[in-house]
Amino acid sequence: MNTDLLQYIIAAGAVLIVLLVAAIASLQIKIYKYRRKVYFIKRDRERCNELLYSTKDGYFCFIYPDQKVKDPQKNIVEKCSRRLSVMLNLKSGTASSFADVMDCLHKDEANRLKKYVSMLQQEGRSFEDILEIKGADRYMCVYGNRVHGVDNDLYCDVVWFRDVTAQKTKINELDKERSAVEKLLTQYEIMVDGVNYPLWIRDEKLQLLQVNKKYVELSGWKNKAEVLSKNIELNNNKGEAVGKILAAAAQKSKKQQKKNIKLVNTGELYNFEMHENPYFIGDSLDKIGTVGYLVDNTDYEKAKRNFKINQNTHLEILGVLGTAFAIFDDKTNLYFYNTAFKNLWELEADFLEKTPSYAQFLEVIREQRMLPPVPDFKIYKDEELSIFGSLWETKEDLLHLPDGRTIRRFRTPHPNGVIFAFEDVSDRLSTMRRLNDLVSMQQSILDNLNDSVIIFGANQRLKFYNRAYLKLWGMDYDRMKDEPKLDEIISYQKLFFSNVDNWDNFKNSMLTNIMQGRKFNLVRDDDVNLKVSPLIFYDGSIMLTYSVE
Repeated sequence: MNTDLLQYIIAAGAVLIVLLVAAIASLQIKIYKYRRKVYFIKRDRERCNELLYSTKDGYFCFIYPDQKVKDPQKNIVEKCSRRLSVMLNLKSGTASSFADVMDCLHKDEANRLKKYVSMLQQEGRSFEDILEIKGADRYMCVYGNRVHGVDNDLYCDVVWFRDVTAQKTKINELDKERSAVEKLLTQYEIMVDGVNYPLWIRDEKLQLLQVNKKYVELSGWKNKAEVLSKNIELNNNKGEAVGKILAAAAQKSKKQQKKNIKLVNTGELYNFEMHENPYFIGDSLDKIGTVGYLVDNTDYEKAKRNFKINQNTHLEILGVLGTAFAIFDDKTNLYFYNTAFKNLWELEADFLEKTPSYAQFLEVIREQRMLPPVPDFKIYKDEELSIFGSLWETKEDLLHLPDGRTIRRFRTPHPNGVIFAFEDVSDRLSTMRRLNDLVSMQQSILDNLNDSVIIFGANQRLKFYNRAYLKLWGMDYDRMKDEPKLDEIISYQKLFFSNVDNWDNFKNSMLTNIMQGRKFNLVRDDDVNLKVSPLIFYDGSIMLTYSVE
C-alpha cells in the first residue's frame, strides 16, 4: 500500500469520525429536546389531572379508542375520578365501574341515568338532571357532555357529578316559602275581593297596579286583566277621572285626600266618598304611590236628608209645645229654643238671637236671681259645662228656684249637642205633698183600727193594710212591699188551715165570696173564729175586714 492511499484512508476515517461525532451530538440534542418535550407534556398532564382533582365536581369518563392510529385498545375504557369515588364513598375507589356508580342511586333514578348515558354515547346528546343518592339524603346534579379534539376526533364522554344538597335543601325551603306566600297572596286576594266596596292601588306614576272584584264590577268591564291593561278609571257622572286627580293631590301633599263624588251604576246615581292614601314604595322616600277606596254613602246621604227634614219637623213641634225646650250645640252655643223656654227664664229675644253660650245663659239667669243658690258659682258652672261631650243618656233633676218654684229639668244627648227640657212642677209637687199627707192620714186611721183591714186596687194588687192585719196573719213587711195580688195574699193564709182537705177548693170558695161581696166565716187551726167582710168600691177596689168573734 502506497503512502498516498494510506493517507487517503486516514483522512477518510477522520472525516467519518467527525461525521459520526457530529451525528451523535445531533442525536443527543434531539434526544434531549424530546425528553424535555416529554417532560413538559407529562408535567402539563399532571397539572391537568391535579386541576381536575381539585374541582368540587367528580366525573366518570368513557374513553374511546383513537381513530387516527392503530390503537391496540379496542374497548371503551371507563375511568372514575378520585373526587367522585370520595363523593359517592365507592369501595373500589378510582377503579369503580359505572355500575358501581348507579348502585348508589335509587332504582328509578339509576334507570334514568342509564338512559341519559345511552343517548350520550349513541347520539352525543348532552343532559342535566338532579338525582338523589340512596340512603344518604343527598342530591347530585348530574350532567353529561361529549369531548372532541381539535381535529374533531372523538375523545370521550364525561358524566359530571356535583353535590347540590345544600342548594336543593335551600330550593325546597324556598319552594315551601313560595307556596306559603302564594297561599297568603290568594287569601289576601280573596279577602280584598270580599270587601263590599272598590279598592285599588297605584304606582308612583299613578297607574293602576291592582284592583279588587268590586272595582271591576263598578267599572263595567269583564275582568281585572282588562281593567289593568287599559288602566280603567272610575269616572264621576260628568266623566271626570276624579280618582287620578285626587291621587295626584295625595301624592303631592303626602296626606290622605277624600272627596264626595257621584257615580252612575246600572242606570242609578250613587253617592260615594272617595279616598286616596299615599304610601312610600319600597325604601325610597321619593317614590310615592296611593291606595284608594270608595265608600258607598248613598243610604247615609238619604238618611241625612231625611234626618234633617225630621229634625226640622221636630223642632217645629218643640217650638209650639208648652214645655220649655232649648238645644245647645257641641260648642255649647244656643242652637234652638222655643217660646216656652224664653218665657220660663224671662229672657230677651235680642239676647237669644245672638246664640249665647250655655255659660252666658247661666250667668244671665243668675243675675236675674233665677238660678238655685250655690256656694261657688264657678265650680257649679264648670260642672254644668262638663256634660257636653260626656252625656250618654237622659238625666233628670230638680231645680229649686229662689222664688219658690220647682223646675224639673231633663238633659238628653242630641246629634248637635244637648237638649234641655224644663217643666214647672211646683203645682204638681204641691198636689203630691197633699196627696201623700192624705195617704199618711189614711194609713194612720187604718193602723188605729182594732179589726184587720187590707185593701186591693182594681187590678187586685195590694194597696193598703194595717198593722192589725200583719199581726193577725203573722205577715212581715218584706212580703207586702212588692204589692202581691189578692190570690197570693189568700195563699199566704194556707198555713192556718192545715185541716182543710182540699185547699184549692177552699181557696176558690173564699175568692168567689170576696169577688161577689158576700160575708163569710173562717175557723183557723188555732180555733180563732174570723168574720170576713168584703166591700167592693165603685172603681173596682176591694177592702177586706177581718173581725175576731
